Formats: sequence, structure tokens, C-alpha cells
Amino acid sequence: MRARRSLLFVCGAEPAALEAARGSDADSLILDLEDTVTPERKPRARALVAEALGQPARPGLERTVRVNPPSTSWFADDVAAVVAAGADALVVPKVETAADVRRVARRLAATERARGRPAGAVRLLALVETPRGVLNASAIAGASARLDALVIGHVDLSRALGIREAGATEGTILHARCHLVLAAKAAGRQAVDAVFMDLDDPDGLTAEARQGLRLGFTGKLVIDERQVALVHAAFRPSEAEVAYARRLVAAWDAAVAAGTGVFVFEGRVIDRPVVEAERTVLARAALP
Repeated sequence: MRARRSLLFVCGAEPAALEAARGSDADSLILDLEDTVTPERKPRARALVAEALGQPARPGLERTVRVNPPSTSWFADDVAAVVAAGADALVVPKVETAADVRRVARRLAATERARGRPAGAVRLLALVETPRGVLNASAIAGASARLDALVIGHVDLSRALGIREAGATEGTILHARCHLVLAAKAAGRQAVDAVFMDLDDPDGLTAEARQGLRLGFTGKLVIDERQVALVHAAFRPSEAEVAYARRLVAAWDAAVAAGTGVFVFEGRVIDRPVVEAERTVLARAALP
């Protein structure tokens, strides 16, 4: 599964934003047809996003599209247009049940056939942003082989809970983030963390991103290019962490060669799960 440390929202109704995003340093773009686009602009935004998908972009940049919810009149046209234009994945908003995911997967399969895309080419990311969706996260995560990730949408979730959006590091929102990570990892999916809304608080973004990494998130939604580097830095291991991981893995390899499955390394008892965690550190360090 591809690395998705940073997923940058781009308003689909803004040609200048779509053009600038082609060179983004983010791992993934989310070209948005939903919340950032007013109803009267949705047909035009759909056409702009399809056009943008047809233009070259930075090598390795994933281009996903947040379509409108399946319950809306815009959904079918969104899917047809962006699949034909070459979208790598769909971000599906307001997912509350496994049936929601299966419905979109069926639509995608039919659209791929009709548009000449290989079966399964277009991946799915489920945006979970309601209390019902959070409680059903485990079923959602296992609903389709197309599904790569669960994504927490804490702004809509806060509204549904009747609380003011005030970050994601405590209270019910923190609980929801933890629940979503467990559901995603149990199903072998990625877990993508919430947006950080304050563009003038880089330290707050860094702290929240580092907490997300500790919770088990594999990436984070971002709303501005300036946030991309901060998130990547938060997810990047320090030199000391990388050096420790290398020493430990080398010691493990030597222990295994000697027929030992558990040993003491720098005062800690080490077995295979500990080693695999340190291999994950090295994998993150290898990302650009």
C-alpha cells in the first residue's frame, strides 16, 4: 500500500488551486467536490477536477477525489467523470455503514468496466465523520478489498456531537480517533488522522501530528501546502531513533542466526514484535 503521510485538500472549484497542487510535496491530493464547493458550482468543479486529472503532475503524487455522498444527486456524475479522467482513488464522505462502502464499490466496478479502467484500479478511502460511522468503523474497514484507509473527519463529528470544534487531542474526539485506528489496523488498513484547522499554529499541528503517530495513524489530512512539511517532519524518525533501530535490527539478525528468539539489548528484553516495530521506524525513515 502506498505511503500516505499527508493528504492535501484542494478545492475543486478553484482553477488556480488545482494548478498549484500539481507540484505539491504532499503524498496525496484530495481534489474536493464536496464541502468546499457550493451547490451551484458543483457541475463546473467536476469538470475542472476531471481536466486537472488529465494534466501531468509530480511523479509519485497520488490524486484522489472527494466525491459528493452517494445519497446526493451529484454522486453518480462525480464517479463517472473522475474515474474516466484517471483518479487514483475516491474519498467517500459521510460513511456510516459497511453497506455504504459496498454500494460505492459496486458503482466503481461498473464504472471501471464502462470507462476501460482495470478492475480494482480505483481505490477507496472512507471518511468517517459521524457517531454512527465511528461505532461502525470495524465493519466499514472490512467492507471491501478496495478500501485502503479509514479517515477521521473530526469537524463534522464535533458538530454531530453538539460540541465546538477545538482540535482532536482530547475528549470524545480523541476516543473516536483511537477507536478508528484500532478498527483500521484490525482490518489491515491505513488510518488517516484529522485536519488541524489553525494555520497560524505550527507548533500545535506538530504536536497533534506526533500524537497521531503515537496512536497508530499512518498519515494526516492537511488543508494548506505549508502544513505538508510539518506533518512529514512529525512522522519522520529522529537520527537517534533511526540509529537505535538499526542497532537493534542488526542485533536481532545476529541473535536469530545464533538460534535465539529473545535476548537483552541495551537493557531491554527483545523479541520479534519489538523488532518489527523498529523495522517500521526504518521504513518511515526511508520516505523522502
